[in-house]
This record gives sequence, structure tokens and C-alpha cells, in this order.
Amino acid sequence: MSAFLESVLNFDLSVFSAVFSTRTGIGDVILNIITTIGDGWAFPLIAVILLLFKKTRKLGMVILGALGVMLVINNEILKPIIARIRPCYIFDLEALMSRQDAFFDAGKEDMFNEIYERVKANIAAYPEMAAKWVANYTFPGVDHMPTSWSFPSGHTSSSFAAATAVFSVNKKWGIPAYVFAAIVGYSRIYLGVHYCTDVLAGAVLGVVYGIIGVLIVSLIIKALKKNEKTAKFFE
Repeated sequence: MSAFLESVLNFDLSVFSAVFSTRTGIGDVILNIITTIGDGWAFPLIAVILLLFKKTRKLGMVILGALGVMLVINNEILKPIIARIRPCYIFDLEALMSRQDAFFDAGKEDMFNEIYERVKANIAAYPEMAAKWVANYTFPGVDHMPTSWSFPSGHTSSSFAAATAVFSVNKKWGIPAYVFAAIVGYSRIYLGVHYCTDVLAGAVLGVVYGIIGVLIVSLIIKALKKNEKTAKFFE
């Protein structure tokens, strides 16, 4: 393991230890709700509702544009290429095996097999780090272990992409949108499903996705307004 990678894992583990120490019953309930809202369905739904009203139509379009960019770059390109193993599995074969059926049911047998071999190699090659990780990392619930790659955080990316889109149209609404996005990111660490570095990268990339989405949609809206038929959509 390179010194850089070890330092990253030690940083992530230290953040986990600090965040896990704040867990409470009510915190689990609230942050589970928040992370569910940031699961990918809420923002598109809000955007579609905004499209129904002329005053908020542009806002709905830029949110959808930002989320579209995020979906393509974040989930379809970066996650598979980087292929970072989730923190709940990285040094824990028992945890991984407990979710084998979930991987297989999702049609991810090849992914499971790849992770299995990599986790075995991690434990064999870095026994001290593996022991340290298992001793200090405590996943709150086996049933919630994801069956997808970890980096960057999709929940965080989509939340910050949507918040950036909102901020570009209405700064008054954008500020609370950013606050909510930050809480979504924190919830991913609190629930143990993402490393802190996943969330930090997700936040930065989410802003970038949002900016790209806003620029693309702005060009589309400009083109639509030039057409007599489609211009009425914004009147």
C-alpha cells in the first residue's frame, strides 16, 4: 500500500471514528430520512413539479440538466472506472459475504467476485491496516450495505448538483439547498456507506455538474425561445 493511500484510509477512518461517536437513536432516524430523500428520486420529482408552472419552469429545467450531467459522468463513468470498494467491505469478507445474495439479485455477480478477490488481497497484503479498520469501523446495519462502487458519492453529487442549479436561478433558495446537500453528504458518512473523501469529492464534482448542467440548459432555453412554437412554453 502506498503511503498516500494509507494516509487517505487513515484520514477516512479517523473521520468515521469521530462521526460514529455522535450516533444517537434519533440521529439514526433523521439522517436515514435525509439520506433517503437524497437517494435520487426527490430532486427529479421536484424538478418535474416545477416544470408545470411558468414562473419555476426554468428552475425545473436546470435541475434536471444538472442531474442529467451528474448521472452520466458520476455514475456511468467515474464510479466504474475508479471502482472503489465501499468502506463496509474493504477489509471485511464476512460483511461482503452477508450481502452476496443482494449482489446476485441485482445482476452484479461479476462485481461481487471482483470485490471478493480484492478484499482477500487487501487483508493478506495489509494485515495491520485490516485489523485497525475492522476494530474502528462499525457499520450500523447489514441490510443497508450498498451493492455499488463508492467513489464519488452519488447522493452528495446529486444534492450539490441540484443545489447549484437552484442557486443559479434563485440565490435565496440556493443557500438552504446547499445546506441540505451538506447534510445529505454528512448522512452518508454517519450511516457508514461512504468514506469522507467520497463525500468531499462528491460535493466538489456536484458543483461542477451543476454548472455544466446550467450552461447546457441555458443554451437549450435560448434556442427554444427563438422558435415561435416553443417560445410559448416560457411565456
